[in-house]
Amino acid sequence: MKNDQTTLGELISLFYREYLNLYGDSEVASVAAAATINKLLEAEKEAAHTLTWAGARAA
Repeated sequence: MKNDQTTLGELISLFYREYLNLYGDSEVASVAAAATINKLLEAEKEAAHTLTWAGARAA
């Protein structure tokens, strides 16, 4: 099984291009991409915290 990994830079570029196509404005695309990445990182942080908390309670 092949393990493909995407870097944060690749995700930022992907979101930026998609938002640029959607909005047609580079500044809006930049802000939208940053907001999306921030939401993803926050969700990942919350998920890691939940797993850590659940693991501590199970012990």
